[in-house]
Amino acid sequence: MRILFLFIGEPHHVFHALPLAAEMAARGQSVDVAVASTDHLRVVEQVALAYPGFAPHITVLGQTGLARWLRDMGLFRNPRLPILFGALRFLRGFDAIVAPERTTTTIRHFLSGKTRLIFTPHGAGDRAITFDARDRHFDFALVAGEKSEQRMLEAATIRPGHYAVTGYVKLDLMLRLQQSREPLFANDRPTVLYAPHFKRELSSWDRFGPSIIAWFTAQERYNLVVAPHVRLFAEASDADRGEIERLAVPGKIMIDLASDRLFDMSYTSGADIYLGDVSSQVYEFLATPRPCIFLNAHGVDWAGDPDYLFWTLGDVIDDLDRLPAALASASDHHARYADAQRERLAESIGGDPAGAAERGAEAILRFLALDAGQDKSGG
Repeated sequence: MRILFLFIGEPHHVFHALPLAAEMAARGQSVDVAVASTDHLRVVEQVALAYPGFAPHITVLGQTGLARWLRDMGLFRNPRLPILFGALRFLRGFDAIVAPERTTTTIRHFLSGKTRLIFTPHGAGDRAITFDARDRHFDFALVAGEKSEQRMLEAATIRPGHYAVTGYVKLDLMLRLQQSREPLFANDRPTVLYAPHFKRELSSWDRFGPSIIAWFTAQERYNLVVAPHVRLFAEASDADRGEIERLAVPGKIMIDLASDRLFDMSYTSGADIYLGDVSSQVYEFLATPRPCIFLNAHGVDWAGDPDYLFWTLGDVIDDLDRLPAALASASDHHARYADAQRERLAESIGGDPAGAAERGAEAILRFLALDAGQDKSGG
């Protein structure tokens, strides 16, 4: 059986699926890996550090031939599509393709009839984006926790027998990598992580971001890490990014708009207080329950809305004048939320993340073995 792990999205998607490949390889299953750029290779190397001996065959797609021509012609708005159509001959050679993004479903009718598409999500948040109609086009899916399972079943984006609840793969990987990390700052001040979402209509950045940095600059009680979703500044000019990055203060304020540390939980594992809006990074932060403060920058009537369930896990403020008091009381208020944080974490990512990659790999292999058996028997 030939299994391909396909990464045509952002490099950080590698963290969410490649550990599955490593666990399959440890069981003697041959796996191939295909990536969309050489930037992905750095992340592949990070994963390999956690799985000594894991050395899959890697193909870099989209650099020449049809894919390059389609990209240069500008025929597709989605940059992933030229890569997929340019690689069709290559992709048809696999019995299963594991992907952590949904654009791959576009080519499902161009693949061999025997090829199974398998989805592993690259987030476990509460927002409705987690439940995408394209998920119906996968033959099998991994689901992080019971909450996602229930909502995806209600939305009919998964169906019994074609999914498994296995935990949060990325968090399982990060538990392996965190053992050798240094503290974010060389002082004993509490560190606040500010992680705004990338969608302007949801993000707190435009209304609050620069003012948050200014407030932290003027005080000496806290450290601050500004680590937005990488897509927030992905299309910004070098000058615009530089204007923000120059606000960093050595030893007190760290600003990271694009590095690999945005993806590898360096910040979510190293901070003491989470300050954010609607990013699903909060669940990575809550792998160890800690104080959270949420910014309601758009006046959302959020109570009772399942898309804002994580806002029940910390204080919610809609005015920066309330930030100093919220920070000062964060540790004391955490007692109100700690139990709920653990419960929501278990629902979202399946409780203890250790072993999620192993469980996911075994679930995929079981499905493929059963599927192959049904094909042979005419089922």
